[in-house]
Amino acid sequence: GKVSITAPKNGNQYDVAQLLKQYEKQQYLPKVKLAVKYLQPLKASSSQVQKEKQKLLELKPRMVTYQVQQTKYNLSTKDLLKKAVYQNGKYYFVETNLNDKINQINQKQATLGKQINFKTNDGKTVQVPSGGTYGWSLNTNQAANHIEKAWLTNNNSLNAKADIYGKGYLTYGLGYDNLTNDGIGNTYAEVSIAAQQVWLYKDGQQVATSNIVTGKHSTGEDTPKGVWYIMYKQSPSVLKGSEAGNANYSVKVNYWAQFTSSGCGFHDASWRTNWDKTAYLNDGSGGCANTPSDKMANIYNNLSQGEPVIVY
Repeated sequence: GKVSITAPKNGNQYDVAQLLKQYEKQQYLPKVKLAVKYLQPLKASSSQVQKEKQKLLELKPRMVTYQVQQTKYNLSTKDLLKKAVYQNGKYYFVETNLNDKINQINQKQATLGKQINFKTNDGKTVQVPSGGTYGWSLNTNQAANHIEKAWLTNNNSLNAKADIYGKGYLTYGLGYDNLTNDGIGNTYAEVSIAAQQVWLYKDGQQVATSNIVTGKHSTGEDTPKGVWYIMYKQSPSVLKGSEAGNANYSVKVNYWAQFTSSGCGFHDASWRTNWDKTAYLNDGSGGCANTPSDKMANIYNNLSQGEPVIVY
């Protein structure tokens, strides 16, 4: 909020124009002698310095209202612009506290990779661990650049939606408009490892369910817990990968809906004969949610790309 002018100091840079004038008067003499002339610094009272001062003063009252979902943040130059200069007709922001402010907003509102409290189908609340790919977060550098540009252009309103990003197959951020259910909304797939069951909800109503067999626990191939999302769907599909005891497999399935970057997804498993509730402990999959063939079509048709998948 303050503008200061550094006191001018004499330097030792030659005034080439003045030296050349001397030289031109002596260039035909047998001996040329030039009196040293140095460039003089601008005085604080000079019109150029005063103009630069005025340009900096114009920044002083500027403020951007930065809207993140339904919350508005008033980001003023007085509070967040620590050092700026005006030189050669341009502003230069040397130091701001914008990154810290954006990180604070992310801690408060962003959902990407955070632990959530989730109400299960039976009414209980469980903590789903962090680390999944579903959600959104503000791109700190991008947001700071947009806010700085708004300060420069005296634009007093910005929407943060242009600054969000996501992880995994879809990198543009998911769930920014979901303000309910800890950012998940009311359309999602719920996977319980303990119950070996999946439930699908649309607008808060259950539309499909099925028993499943998740990743083999005894070999550490458990289906990863967290909040993921349907990356893409494919029907039919060929699954390729590795699992304990099978270093290189390739298998055809009728339906495939991937939800983790490591390659876990929902698919039919016509080869599976063990569908017991405890099968996953010693006879589970390589990490996927194996689904009975007679139920997989309905599960597949009720899933959408980008839909959250909660595994707990």
